[in-house]
Amino acid sequence: MGARTTYQFPFSRYPAVRIVLLMIAGILLHEYYKPALHFSLILFTLLCLIFGWVEWKVQQSSTSAFPKLGTSLFLLLMVSFGIFRSALHSAQDSPLIIKLIQVSDWESVNVTGSIASISTTSSGKERWDVAISETKINHLNSDLNYKARILADEAARAATLGDKVSFSGTIIPISEKRNPLDFDYKAYLHSQGISAQFKLDSLHHIQPNNNPTEWVWWRERALELVDKNFDAQTSPIAKALLVGYKQELDSESKTAFARAGLSHIMAVSGLHVGFIIAPFWIIIPYFWTKKHGSKIGLILLILILFSYAGITGFSPSVMRASVMAGFLTYGKLFHKINDSINLTAAAALVLLIINPSQLFNIGFQLSFSAVLIILLILPVIQNLLPYWVRVRWYSKPLMVVIVSLVVQFGLYPLQVHYFGEISLVSPIANALFVPFLGIVVPLSLVALFITAIIPAAGFVLNYPSYIFLGWMSDFVNMGAGWDWAWTTASLNNNLIFILWLFLILGIAAWHTSALRWKLTASFLATACLMASLSAIHSLKPATLRVTFFDVGQGDAALLHTPNDKYILIDAGVWSPGYNSGKSVIIPHLKSAGIQKLDAVILSHPHADHIGGILELMNSIPIDVIYNSGYEYDSNLYQTYLKSATEKSIPVQPLVSGDTLALDPSMLFLVLGPDGNMYNSDPNEHSIVLNVIYGESEFLFTGDAGEDQEERLVHAYNHLLDTDLLKVGHHGSRTSSGSAFLSSVTPEIAVVSLAERNRFRHPHREALNRLYRTDAQLLFTSRERAIIFESDGKSIQRIHW
Repeated sequence: MGARTTYQFPFSRYPAVRIVLLMIAGILLHEYYKPALHFSLILFTLLCLIFGWVEWKVQQSSTSAFPKLGTSLFLLLMVSFGIFRSALHSAQDSPLIIKLIQVSDWESVNVTGSIASISTTSSGKERWDVAISETKINHLNSDLNYKARILADEAARAATLGDKVSFSGTIIPISEKRNPLDFDYKAYLHSQGISAQFKLDSLHHIQPNNNPTEWVWWRERALELVDKNFDAQTSPIAKALLVGYKQELDSESKTAFARAGLSHIMAVSGLHVGFIIAPFWIIIPYFWTKKHGSKIGLILLILILFSYAGITGFSPSVMRASVMAGFLTYGKLFHKINDSINLTAAAALVLLIINPSQLFNIGFQLSFSAVLIILLILPVIQNLLPYWVRVRWYSKPLMVVIVSLVVQFGLYPLQVHYFGEISLVSPIANALFVPFLGIVVPLSLVALFITAIIPAAGFVLNYPSYIFLGWMSDFVNMGAGWDWAWTTASLNNNLIFILWLFLILGIAAWHTSALRWKLTASFLATACLMASLSAIHSLKPATLRVTFFDVGQGDAALLHTPNDKYILIDAGVWSPGYNSGKSVIIPHLKSAGIQKLDAVILSHPHADHIGGILELMNSIPIDVIYNSGYEYDSNLYQTYLKSATEKSIPVQPLVSGDTLALDPSMLFLVLGPDGNMYNSDPNEHSIVLNVIYGESEFLFTGDAGEDQEERLVHAYNHLLDTDLLKVGHHGSRTSSGSAFLSSVTPEIAVVSLAERNRFRHPHREALNRLYRTDAQLLFTSRERAIIFESDGKSIQRIHW
């Protein structure tokens, strides 16, 4: 029993672990409190001076107080270093030319640069990432270097990777995160080092890249050789697998690989770097036999990792994996492999010192979490396997399955948090293909070099890899279609990350009884805290949450009712190559863990209100669709009716006087249309819905204009008084009439529209009438998505 109470974690064995955890704490403190750079510098300098003085006193004095004080100061010093390094990174000013570009949306620009990456958009147009070397805007010339994304067209297809191009273009603003669970495109581009976005208007000059001293030339040459060794089906997969070039993989292929649990092999990272250095590990014992052999091996290792990183374009994931592999192989070369956890922490420390913002990068989190989970849990599981299993032929594929299960189990909270999906077929897929990738990847890379010299010999050598990738592609496409192959999930409480941490550490410490019991107690305490918070939350009044999505020039609002029903009012916009269902609504539903829509209410059949309905019907179960009953001659309208019939989704027209039994705690009153045909304008026959929860009322008006508003005032004047008004027809001149607003008297008015729209909404006259109501006027074009929550007594805005 004494061992249980006296056990202490041996931090002295893991100095890098302690330091990186303290630095992470400092980075997080900076992220949430944003202290000024000068404050961070003063704090760090002051702690350095005090720590230096204390260490001096330790040498001069025999008292035990100073060493303890020195240890405490060291801990604070590491935290303050994390704060200071983050503040210094955040304070790095953008070049003047970038600042000018960021305030010059839609202006013309002339630029020159080298193409670093080429991909294709979903609409079939080319997209370049270009290292800009010269910029001319508003008579200002700049030779400052930065990276830009270029939206090209069909005429640009003559350019290839590495070419130097000169062109004129238009500055396209980089869209920020417009909805709470949207993909943050601006943050993504920032993580890729991209500072600007241009639309290519006129390509002036292309200078082909024929300089073999540049890495991009080698990358382009490698991609050409891949095309020679593989066919149209397998070439995009081979390019992603071998050199990290994923631009030719379409979104369907990426989704299929993710659902099959094999998306990690499409992102060149730790697995691929491991395949590259695996042959090197085999010859490590040879270096041990030579004088200075370990040092020579280390130099050779750096050259291998640097060369492969160059061919893959020095992507952050490869550089991260190379640093990790370098540290771990260093441990093997110098007989320190037992310090793998410490070496992994050292790799993370180096990367965070270089760029502290990597801590918030998905790849960084997944990579280091996966490695640490394997290092912590796998030895425990291996020891549980009988010896006779470990020596059989099937032990290696069995270990691949076990590793896959361990990683998937350990990364569950992160995967759900970021992707909302979990692959159930992953262990099978990894057991079938990952063991062979250790042969396929090195073999294919060797075949590329041989193909450059003797094409026929290279193709023959690569043929087994070609067959293998074909089989893998067929399996992935088949497996992604299985209903049971993947499932959606969501996290209801962020404390699950802490719970999971204690669970992982508890399994890792299973053979250390004192630590095991401490971690078990921590796990149970966290579980009790989660249960207590859930119970407290259940005692609070049930709430209605209304999310007005920012879908541009259209409407879409999601209601989450007190009894956990989900009702979508309108489905956003549709245009060629784009619809709000695919780009906004479905990603939100998926991230929020919403499995079904209990009802979809389509106010009228215009494409800016029903734009995402087809995508929604194909992606999520819908119990019922309500519409205005107005027959409209459009392909989108007729197609969704036909699709609903095929999927057995009832479509019910609504008329004034109807009530919807969607949630027993709420009242849904249909105020319009009244069933009569007044004209040929679908707007004037919009569904007008009064949503009542306790004392809170929300009035949704679709695109109702002044004619329908007059009919509403005449028929329902006493029922129109509301707390929140969804303004009709995006704030057009022909909506929000004075008589209507006098009856509605809203406290809050929400206008859903795009900042730049060809209708020039909102109209000044409508705005003047709305302002006279003294309502709080909110625009999705300015506010982005707008969220409200009501407890049945009052309405509060939720700032996301």
